[in-house]
Amino acid sequence: MQNESENDQPLYSGPVVAAGLSLLLAFLTLMISHHISRLTKELDKIVHAYGYWMPGSTGNGPTGSIGSYSGKETLALVVWLGSWLIFHFLWRKLDFPLQTWTRIFVSGLVVITLGFFHPLADPIVRFIAGLFGLP
Repeated sequence: MQNESENDQPLYSGPVVAAGLSLLLAFLTLMISHHISRLTKELDKIVHAYGYWMPGSTGNGPTGSIGSYSGKETLALVVWLGSWLIFHFLWRKLDFPLQTWTRIFVSGLVVITLGFFHPLADPIVRFIAGLFGLP
């Protein structure tokens, strides 16, 4: 019978942190693209253009149309998958303190969730849009 410690490989927390951070970045992308698409019709069309490939992104009638949400989903998907692959490759052999990362992750989720709450987010979005000369 072989000793189990000989077959054990070290476990690193880098891949876990990479997966969590990529999820936060995807949610952040979804939130930002949502607020950008609400500023003007032109920006809504630009965001929607990323999701025309998705079934149901255009149309009317009983099947309806999800409109620019298809572009928001596409952008979030690209950010999620791309950042996960990059961070996983870079951090696969690194060890991060998971207790610290868990606090950062939960705090990030709370902040991003509050960012979807329009009474809190709209004044901030209007202020930032004003800095860029947008309505």
